[in-house]
Amino acid sequence: MKSILIVNDHSSESEHAAVFALVLAQRIGANIILANLPELKLSAAATYGWTETPPEEDLSGTVHSELMRNLLERKMINPGFKPVIREMNFSAEKEDLFTLTSENEILMVIKGLDEFLPHALLNVNLAINNLLNKLHVPLLIVPSSWSENELKRMVYLTDLRFCCIGTLKFLANLAACWDANLVIAHSSASGLPQMELNQAKEVFNEEISLNVGYKKLFLNMLDQGKSVDTIEVVVNEMQADLLILVNQHFHFNSLTEQYFKDKCALYKPVPLLVFPS
Repeated sequence: MKSILIVNDHSSESEHAAVFALVLAQRIGANIILANLPELKLSAAATYGWTETPPEEDLSGTVHSELMRNLLERKMINPGFKPVIREMNFSAEKEDLFTLTSENEILMVIKGLDEFLPHALLNVNLAINNLLNKLHVPLLIVPSSWSENELKRMVYLTDLRFCCIGTLKFLANLAACWDANLVIAHSSASGLPQMELNQAKEVFNEEISLNVGYKKLFLNMLDQGKSVDTIEVVVNEMQADLLILVNQHFHFNSLTEQYFKDKCALYKPVPLLVFPS
């Protein structure tokens, strides 16, 4: 059975993200692996990295963290599917991640984040470099201020011409768990010509919607050729409660920098689901 991997860096943000991860696991019928990381510390130098405190127990040992106990208690209280929850200690080293993925069917990784810290964007980049790029599965970043436990409107920001059907089917299965709307927010990739509305509708109807087969899949054309505050449009006007991006594709760098440096105080932060490039 597929499993969701929760990154536990022993912070309140990890606990916050784990609460939603449990709800998600129950919705999609997945088990949970609670991965206890060494603490992620920021050095005083200009270069930041993972500062590891060796775990007291090896990877195969049974551990009983406070977060694990919390999840087990919540699992029994919450109605519905009861996922198997396991925990283990592991480092951010590639060897540990390889062992983890080779022995488990990891559906996605979930990590909590304090989006208001000055180094929030740095922590996002570290999570991507140390987790998503090594595990090659989607990374769900859950902001500390996000308080919802369900998804109603998921927005996938991409260029319609490069939509990955496999990614959309993954998202459609996720959206179906909540009967949520799944919106493709088209924004032309840098250097490419704008798509005409009729062309976009034809591509969406004949090449995408038919192949995905989700009744609540919609297309939204962001204003073409105009200066648009994409974060405001997607999060505020379109009322997204999950923002979906592909790592390093389609304005990823500019949008994440804008989101975590300038806009969190202005707009309600929502979870960010990042797919490997």
